[in-house]
Amino acid sequence: MPIHSILPPEAYLEAGPPIQRVQKRCRYGVVDCLPLPDGRLQICRVISTDPAAFLDPAVAPGEIFQG
Repeated sequence: MPIHSILPPEAYLEAGPPIQRVQKRCRYGVVDCLPLPDGRLQICRVISTDPAAFLDPAVAPGEIFQG
């Protein structure tokens, strides 16, 4: 059922616990990672000013961080 409201979804939906993310340094700058249950880190975003960072598949969002 769609909800038509002027309020943002955060105002009427229950919020879950905040997701704890880990930031790790990489050769381009910093990657924001999500800890997985098996102890590995999955990259969520790249924080860099180097354009090459966004073209490197090793640090693409969704990849496992190889620190």
